[in-house]
Amino acid sequence: MVTTRIRRGVSALFVVFVMGVSGGPYAGAQSLSAPYKDANAEGYIGLCDQSGHQVTQGSVDATPLAWRAISSTPAKAPYNNDWRTALLLAYQPTQFASPGQWSGEGLTSSSRYSNPAHPMVAATNGDLSLRSFLEAYHANWQGFVQLRIYLGTRGAPVYSEHYPSLDLQVTGNTWRAVGGGRVDCHSGTSESLESIVLPPEPTTSTLPGQTTTTTTTTLPPVTTTSIVPASGPPTSHSGLILVFVLVVALGGVTLAFALRGRDAKATDGDGSSEDPPSPKEPSA
Repeated sequence: MVTTRIRRGVSALFVVFVMGVSGGPYAGAQSLSAPYKDANAEGYIGLCDQSGHQVTQGSVDATPLAWRAISSTPAKAPYNNDWRTALLLAYQPTQFASPGQWSGEGLTSSSRYSNPAHPMVAATNGDLSLRSFLEAYHANWQGFVQLRIYLGTRGAPVYSEHYPSLDLQVTGNTWRAVGGGRVDCHSGTSESLESIVLPPEPTTSTLPGQTTTTTTTTLPPVTTTSIVPASGPPTSHSGLILVFVLVVALGGVTLAFALRGRDAKATDGDGSSEDPPSPKEPSA
């Protein structure tokens, strides 16, 4: 009996050792399940912190919610080309409504990513916290929120027919992943278009015995593609300036005609510009 207990103890230690080396099992609440089923969901989403470690719980006040979101399913053509982008959104599960009718909001800007086998979304300090989403969309169904990743590319609409998803359950000021699975936070790279388009803030550094120096980096212009549907063609500053100039020009022409008409009426009233009467022909 003693020998059997020793063997069981050694086996347990071996299992703990192996789990520690391999990174441990996925820590999501797999014993729980969301109170709904989404037939459009394919695969799951893994969340990573700034150090490249997968996270399965956190604070609703953290900004951003996670620094990277990774899909377990690959992007399909044409959303796997060189113009591929990905966007992380949160949705409010609603009873007696299909998932396609749920309300939602983007938590991040669109991101470019390197590995089409695992679409990735990069977050920035300027993105929303889960608290901001919950203030607009309350987690009324047992505290659940659904995350989705939508894909985009140049010349194609947003692909939202099928998507990877992750269910979060909010309790108080914390959230915890329910379901899902492991992802490799280092399986590729991703960069938010927000950080590409917006210039970085000037940085100031002071070394002992040196004067303060300010360095400002200007990024080259980048052509971006948003995966959020738009109601019309994108506008640019040059286009707005051209429209403004045309409006001013048309307004000036209209004003000129109006003033000319007013002057003509004023002249007709005092008779100063009337043609002289033609002489009458002598009567026979």
